[in-house]
Amino acid sequence: MSSQSPFTRTLVAIAAALVMSTVAVGAAVGPASANANSIEVSLNA
Repeated sequence: MSSQSPFTRTLVAIAAALVMSTVAVGAAVGPASANANSIEVSLNA
């Protein structure tokens, strides 16, 4: 990679952190929402 300024490296680090946090939250919320939906279905049955 070409030499980057500290400012650019900071932006890249922030962007990577946002992506990782989004993936982590999605992985955590996905199963929880699926479980909530199955509970609602069983209650309605």
